[in-house]
Amino acid sequence: MGQTLDMLLAADPSKLKNVPTGQVKIKRLSKELGQPFYIKFKAGTINQMKEIGEKANDSESEEMKWTIYELTFDPDFKSKELRDKFGATRPVDIVDVLLLGGEIMTVYQAILKLSGFDKDGLNIEEVKN
Repeated sequence: MGQTLDMLLAADPSKLKNVPTGQVKIKRLSKELGQPFYIKFKAGTINQMKEIGEKANDSESEEMKWTIYELTFDPDFKSKELRDKFGATRPVDIVDVLLLGGEIMTVYQAILKLSGFDKDGLNIEEVKN
């Protein structure tokens, strides 16, 4: 058997299913609220990203907002109480209400990177025969 197959067969499957999490500090909100404010999120699967893309209807800005809305766990953007307090019309609009465009872009890119969708995160080595 090959080395890679041997490693996978010896691995604990539960460890390979752990979903990575990350966070981005939002400096503006940290300053406004007087304490550190972080957006905490989890990595997305290929199926989640596909579903998000379908919800976004080929709109890049909608895809960014839906990605943050679906994959953030703190704050809970799905909280009806939060949406009502800030007057978000559609559930996903809470992202737009609370974050500026550049902040949305930063969090979105961090989620993509954590999920393995960034080309810079790939470490491709040439294999010589």
